[in-house]
Amino acid sequence: MIRRLRLAVLLLLLAGLASGCGGSLQETKRGHADYESGKAAFDRSDWYNAVLDLKAYVEQFPGTEKTDDALFYLGSAYFRQKEFALASSQFDRLIRDFPQSSYQPDALFYLARCDDVASHQALLDQTETHRAINRYKQFLDLYPDDEHAAEARDRYRVLLDRLAEKRYRNGRLYVKLKQPRAAALYLRSVLADYPDSHWSGDAALLLADILVKEGKPDEAIATLRKIPEDVASADVKRRAEERLRSLTGEGAPR
Repeated sequence: MIRRLRLAVLLLLLAGLASGCGGSLQETKRGHADYESGKAAFDRSDWYNAVLDLKAYVEQFPGTEKTDDALFYLGSAYFRQKEFALASSQFDRLIRDFPQSSYQPDALFYLARCDDVASHQALLDQTETHRAINRYKQFLDLYPDDEHAAEARDRYRVLLDRLAEKRYRNGRLYVKLKQPRAAALYLRSVLADYPDSHWSGDAALLLADILVKEGKPDEAIATLRKIPEDVASADVKRRAEERLRSLTGEGAPR
């Protein structure tokens, strides 16, 4: 009985060793330290094999003349697989370790894009939004004429608008909670920090209502008259005119 038990244990150990060796061989076959193979896979949109080969290359050859190329395409392959955190780490390493690389502009742009696409709607946490804004700004400061500059400017404005929306919604929430002082702080910050956002008009209207209730009609009038006409919607302009007429008898906000 004991001999049979020992034999069974030995067979299990051998099976485990065989399985372990087989896994190592399979892993070796899946990833080759071959830049050209990885780039070829990338060019045919085979992101899976591109990642395997390019990752093996940058791990085994961290300082060759093709390492920055491999990092860029590895990051790009991760990006297309929607693995944004992994993509970001490759672009960040390229920027940090290869400051003279010709891929610097693209890497910085896609680093911002990684934060952008991973960011959340206005009601949620805006950590990634802030980071994307800072990186888009850095990109535009360094490479204002780059082929990605127009897209970067558009996304920069969209993300700023999102931050303005978040503050406006916070202000509106405090109005509902009957905390006008806290609401006014948020609404004033929209007007001060994001004057070109279309949320600035809504913020000014709501702030004016708070000021009227606080017995400050002159300040409410001044707030309404500062609504930027070039960013305010037709509805905001109409509502601002109505409020001004009720406060001053004037027919226009200016």
